[in-house]
Amino acid sequence: PVSKIVGLDSAVEDEEAGFVMRCSLPPHRESIGFRFYDDYETHYHNFHTNRCIECRKNFPTDHLLNVHIEECHDPLARVAREKGEHTYSCFVEGCERKCMTPQKRRLHLIDKHKFPHNFFFAVTKDGIDGKRSLLIEASRRRRSSAGSQSQAKELRRRANTLEKEASQPDNKSQPSQPSTTADKGKAKPEKADTDMADLTGAMSALQFVPSSVRFGRGRAGFSKR
Repeated sequence: PVSKIVGLDSAVEDEEAGFVMRCSLPPHRESIGFRFYDDYETHYHNFHTNRCIECRKNFPTDHLLNVHIEECHDPLARVAREKGEHTYSCFVEGCERKCMTPQKRRLHLIDKHKFPHNFFFAVTKDGIDGKRSLLIEASRRRRSSAGSQSQAKELRRRANTLEKEASQPDNKSQPSQPSTTADKGKAKPEKADTDMADLTGAMSALQFVPSSVRFGRGRAGFSKR
């Protein structure tokens, strides 16, 4: 364990302020004074006993510190996790259960060990620095649930709007139909004129056939031999 380092910067100032002990251990930027030795012992146990030397995060118990090291800093556990093995240890010391995911471990803690649903289950990842309790406040849960409900309402409103727009007839495409019909009407006379011109040309070609040439029985044109 880390040895206790007590900083006594100024005995006169400490006596005037009533401090009997000071702590200057990291991560404190400035030394913290304590009026009673028991307060210092509690502070040291909570903030300096179970602190990770890799990321400097603090944990409430030695067991949770070991679980944190296994999950976040152990390369062998990382390789085993990539292979699909169960690497997430139980929070309860003495329980040998290991789960595949943090979500399954959460269910295990709630079902088997009766953990409350609002427990701070990310403690092995984030630590307890700056936290007063391992329980998540109910007000935050209500705000998050209210936010999710408002998002669901907004999605339903957008879906209804899209359905209404899809069900309405497309009026913009209707005015173009008469012009299409007119184009078709114009196309038919043009085709008829072309056919008539071809027929007129064919009749004109027949006028150059001599009358002595007969086609078949008693008709002008080529006769069969």
